[in-house]
Amino acid sequence: MAYVVIVCSRCRLARGAPEHARTASCPGCGRKLRVPQLRKYHRTDSLTELSEAIGRLNASLKGGLEAYLGDLRESVECGRKNGPETSFSAEGEVAAAPPPERPAALSARIDRAIVAFLERKGPSAAPEILEGLPRRTTLEHLEKRLEALRRAGLVFEPSAGKYALVP
Repeated sequence: MAYVVIVCSRCRLARGAPEHARTASCPGCGRKLRVPQLRKYHRTDSLTELSEAIGRLNASLKGGLEAYLGDLRESVECGRKNGPETSFSAEGEVAAAPPPERPAALSARIDRAIVAFLERKGPSAAPEILEGLPRRTTLEHLEKRLEALRRAGLVFEPSAGKYALVP
């Protein structure tokens, strides 16, 4: 069976569909897409190749993986230069004072850590990735962040349970 990669004209999210399908639903906005009328960005018989093509196209439509990885490297280097903030007690003891984090800031930090881990180690399973993240990250939260990165087109599953960066 042949598959094609199409893009929703409303939310600009790429998805795969059988080549001879009449319609497909957009996973982003739910719009009914008429497959024959849309531009076909890629055609393949392999589901693995289809997944990679969707990921690459979503990454390029959303600003590109290279731009995201560049921002990631910059933020990691900036964090290393500045180091953790410190405070002094009345007795002169130094105590680390973590900056207050909101859930969105924590999620962005975990996303950066996931991408950095996958960039270093390559395709990995969720438990392996969890070992490289801050201690308070749970497997449930990690899976939610991996799904968000997958929807953003930055991560895909080359095999069941393994995650990798979109090339």
